[in-house]
Amino acid sequence: MTHRVTARPAELFGGLVAPRVTPGAEASNSELFRFLRERIRERYSDGVDVSTVFVPDAHGVVNAVVATRYLSPADVPIGDVFFEVPTGVYAVFEPSGTLKDPIDDVWTQAEDATAAGAIFRAYKEDIEVVTNSGGVELYISIVI
Repeated sequence: MTHRVTARPAELFGGLVAPRVTPGAEASNSELFRFLRERIRERYSDGVDVSTVFVPDAHGVVNAVVATRYLSPADVPIGDVFFEVPTGVYAVFEPSGTLKDPIDDVWTQAEDATAAGAIFRAYKEDIEVVTNSGGVELYISIVI
């Protein structure tokens, strides 16, 4: 379980919504999420990194947006949702090779770090990035 801490600037994301999900490897590896990532990738001939942003609301319900980053709301395709993730501090997890599946690997590391008290989750937006080449990074919002 290794991670680094970084600050991310505010970013605009646009994409497709999966309502009422439980963040984690089970959701991220589901057929629905794979389908949504592929729908986003089909839009770009040169490939694109796809982020899944887990967005909690005031009532504790988490919605996921499978998305890409945009510079302006005008750039977001019609029919997609868009929102801005504010500047924040994140623990970043990358696959360690302990588990065969890289998505399982990063989520397991985040769960272990939380349970061990190595990180204190802020329970704000968490961002999972699956690169065009298949790499995975998980950004867990933290309190420092």
